[in-house]
Amino acid sequence: MRRRFASGEILFRQGDPSAWVVLVHAGVVEVLRETGADAILLGTARAGEFIGEMGVLEARPRSATVRAASDLEIELIEPQAFLERVSHDPALAHRLLLRMSARLRHVEDVLGRLHAAVRAEPGGAATPGRLPSIELRATTYAAQFYVGVAPIAVARLPFTVGREAAPYEVTAGAPADLAIAEPAPYRLSPLHFRLLLEGDQVWLRDLASDLGTIVNQTPLGRDFPRDGLALQPGDNTVVAGGRGSPFEFVVTLS
Repeated sequence: MRRRFASGEILFRQGDPSAWVVLVHAGVVEVLRETGADAILLGTARAGEFIGEMGVLEARPRSATVRAASDLEIELIEPQAFLERVSHDPALAHRLLLRMSARLRHVEDVLGRLHAAVRAEPGGAATPGRLPSIELRATTYAAQFYVGVAPIAVARLPFTVGREAAPYEVTAGAPADLAIAEPAPYRLSPLHFRLLLEGDQVWLRDLASDLGTIVNQTPLGRDFPRDGLALQPGDNTVVAGGRGSPFEFVVTLS
């Protein structure tokens, strides 16, 4: 079923049932996380992209609000019709499998870190071979206030960036390698994003954070088509916590 929305209209709200998948045919949508009276812009989706497919597949309520950022034409696809489309579209099925694989990889990585934390001797962490030189540098005043101005040398992977957990929060596995002491209200999650080696490339993966991660202008996270992105040689821009977040970084590979 095709529908049109004017700029500013709401397609669905955070907490609504996941009754259908949205395929954007023309225009741009904004993905928002509502926190009380405020709404944080997590990112955007454009023509050719699906929104809300994971909520449908998992039978879970919407985790974000989606709003038309321009005049919009979309297709609403019911769950059964979406599954039938997936079964006849190898490219779409491949994309969904990659997304699920990324989530499983995250779980395996957390379990591996937990196992290593139990068995590791002091100073016994291994350093992977043949890593490029990797530096993480804060680029905004707010981020520099918490982590300093000097670049942070990443000597081993995986390397996780997140927030110091509040007393009531429980996280699986070891805390973040760089745990930022952000005060509430939070933009960062305790385990927000991770740098890791996949094959011979350095990747950045969002760890199902609350507000997502934007890498080289590409939004990543549970509300977007992708969870991770291969980093390019040289500088890579990273915004943790949605558009407008004060936590902006550059990851440099050399």
